[in-house]
Amino acid sequence: EQARSIDEIAPVLQNVIAATRAIASEMESTRDELREMRGKVQTSEAEVVKLHAELNAAASQARHDALTGVLNRKGLDEAMHRELAVVHRKEAPLCVALLDIDNFKKLNDSKGHEAGDAALQHLVSVTRECMRAQDTLARYGGEEFVILMPDTVLANGIEAMQRLQRALTRRYFLAGGEQILITFSAGVAQFEQGESAESAI
Repeated sequence: EQARSIDEIAPVLQNVIAATRAIASEMESTRDELREMRGKVQTSEAEVVKLHAELNAAASQARHDALTGVLNRKGLDEAMHRELAVVHRKEAPLCVALLDIDNFKKLNDSKGHEAGDAALQHLVSVTRECMRAQDTLARYGGEEFVILMPDTVLANGIEAMQRLQRALTRRYFLAGGEQILITFSAGVAQFEQGESAESAI
């Protein structure tokens, strides 16, 4: 406003151009920084997703038997705790069955540990086919398995184990080309109100 000629405006224009260039340069630098930060955020998000997946896998492995894929003792304890809470809250019946494969040591000794492992997997496969969706199968010990049967009274729990025994007689287990009949002995108990898992088992 104070300039009396174009010559007097020139230095002002030069300052404006220099300032504009500085701002443009700063914006370009800021854009590069934002782009780099976005890349880091995406990498971090991918790492978080991967860690979540690994954590879930580790948690699953901590609750499942590595050989058979069914719940282990820790997983069984958690499942038992959940089911007992339902029993106490709704007064619904709950049965627990404890299975023990017959002559398992003899099978291991005569056919080898690989055959023994395969026999356990065979039992689990047939058991899963016979179980209901709401039932829970867990490996309790070496050749011992536990089945939790919610909304099941004692008589029906016993029938379920007999059906499983019949299913096993129809499904021979092959070890080295030889057909072997896998059988088990089982006990079934119905939880009483206030009874502990240890007591029922």
